[in-house]
Amino acid sequence: MTTTWPEAAPDAIPFRVEGVSVSYGSQVALDRVDLEIRAGEALALVGPSGSGKTTTLRLLNATVEPTAGRVLARGEDLALVSDDRLRQVRSEIGVISQDLGLVPNLRVLQNVLAGRLGRRGFFASLRPLLFPRRADMEEVLALLDRLGIGDLIFQRVDSLSGGERQRVAIARALYQGAKALLADEPFSALDPARARETIELLLGVARENEMTLVLSMHDIELAREYLPRLVGLRGGAVAFDRAASEVERSELESLYRLEA
Repeated sequence: MTTTWPEAAPDAIPFRVEGVSVSYGSQVALDRVDLEIRAGEALALVGPSGSGKTTTLRLLNATVEPTAGRVLARGEDLALVSDDRLRQVRSEIGVISQDLGLVPNLRVLQNVLAGRLGRRGFFASLRPLLFPRRADMEEVLALLDRLGIGDLIFQRVDSLSGGERQRVAIARALYQGAKALLADEPFSALDPARARETIELLLGVARENEMTLVLSMHDIELAREYLPRLVGLRGGAVAFDRAASEVERSELESLYRLEA
């Protein structure tokens, strides 16, 4: 049941990765990677641990700089734009990291409000974060209600289940006003039923809000079932990049094959 996807989403962010390599000393994380992601597209980065999935996501969010090549968002080279413009671009990119990036001892409300820290700047956001206006609270509550967790708005995050925390992270990205959503292994801590529920939620949210969606995933069967396009990474290089329905079983076996 590969998800069908809209042909165009004019407000979403397109990305292009051109001949990018990333090295940390003698360790090569990515090796001459080319990747084009259309505005509003949904795809999964798949591959074994250490294949370069997380590094690719960080490139798209400009939290890692390429050693060679360039990364473009909306046609702009992220290494060449001004600091103010880079901050603006990042404010339009929602990120769900492996640890979700939530503050456990704060309430759900404050965690969602933190989604606009990058847009307003840290100090300008402190007051609405600590003393939110009624309008801000109502906006957050409406988002949480859409995700089925409106009753948790005043709960501390460390009292929530894994699935509930995932939804808080999604609500934060929506409150941020993201035009692209990058999620790094968002299902790794969830049981199979919750993983399916969460991927359906992410796909629905991205489609409804016309967001570009890039997921990194270990569960190849889940990726094939739900994502229209798969990009296989191995050893920091692209092994394949095509529609999920066209990826052969032999390619997947080769992708995850252990070296002797």
